[in-house]
Amino acid sequence: NHQHIPEAVKQQWVTMLTLMSSQEIAQATGTSHRTVNQVLQLSRLTGSVVKKPCTASRHPCTLTAHDVQVRSSVHVGILHSPDIYLSKLQYHLEKTRGVYVSMCTIQCTLWQHGFTHKHV
Repeated sequence: NHQHIPEAVKQQWVTMLTLMSSQEIAQATGTSHRTVNQVLQLSRLTGSVVKKPCTASRHPCTLTAHDVQVRSSVHVGILHSPDIYLSKLQYHLEKTRGVYVSMCTIQCTLWQHGFTHKHV
């Protein structure tokens, strides 16, 4: 039941949002309201209408579950500043753990551990 929707079409939904509600976009395009909302939310959070795999870094993933879940200042930073930038987390990990982690790895790791979007 899944159908590929081209990136250009998804980008057009973002443009349509200036004149229409997400429900109206869904009706006009024959797409489910849920799908339209997911694409629009992804666009708001990442600036892109498609999820792109983290391939920018050639470094292996060096974050442990401990780094993501328990590292007090990072964990507290995420909880107290849910709009914290990945670059700030990257800086903090390098400063406290002494390890360079690409922002792409941080983003993927946070997604894997349930931190899927900013709660502002």
